[in-house]
Amino acid sequence: MGTSASGFGIVRAMAPRLSPASRQAVVFDVLGTLVDQAGSLRDEVAEAAGVAVTDAAPIVEAWLGHVARQERAIVDGERPFVPGRVLDLEALRWLADGGLLPSAAVERLTSASERLRPWPDTVGALDRLSRDVTVMGLSNADRRTLAGLSGNRGLRWHQVLSAQDAGTYKPAAALYATAVAAAPSDAGTPIMVAAHAWDLRAAAAAGMRTAYVPRPGGDAPVPGDSFDIHAADLRELHGRLTAGE
Repeated sequence: MGTSASGFGIVRAMAPRLSPASRQAVVFDVLGTLVDQAGSLRDEVAEAAGVAVTDAAPIVEAWLGHVARQERAIVDGERPFVPGRVLDLEALRWLADGGLLPSAAVERLTSASERLRPWPDTVGALDRLSRDVTVMGLSNADRRTLAGLSGNRGLRWHQVLSAQDAGTYKPAAALYATAVAAAPSDAGTPIMVAAHAWDLRAAAAAGMRTAYVPRPGGDAPVPGDSFDIHAADLRELHGRLTAGE
């Protein structure tokens, strides 16, 4: 498929070029890729619970771990689908019941995901990309959280899709299928952008092209992973996409 890079077998795509009138569909993961989920939640927990950020770190790790286990149970058919806000509330109550979080902090923290900080290059990159490509989001976050990130943090996209639209969570194929089905008909094969190699593997299996952008706390590629683009940041990704890769 082209030239390998970074020792991971990451390659450039050989897909046909689009016509000049076409706009490529670029689908972004949101949590961790466009926003600093873990770092933002550490600050939220520290403020809500009155603890140091270092003390908030294991609380956030437990919170996100609990949510991830419940998402996996939903993907595996072990429990019915519920949106991310419900999973966050379950996790926060579990932490409070275990004495790891003050009960008074739970209510404030249920909306914390609506205030996650974008990475420094995110807002400007989305604005620039939106002039040249169709910018889409695809996230395990619920619709309310995504609306909050758009309104509170200035994230802009032409369309954003939530796990609620498919009734399941990544890495279930059905969620990626919603993005493929929603992309403009003349956009060619959508390209999924993520800081999580597991996300890109699932997207590739669902027929999408893939672009890896590293972020702190993301899931790095391993030997044997093969993604179409490997960009150091969103500025480089923009340049490579507009160059026709």
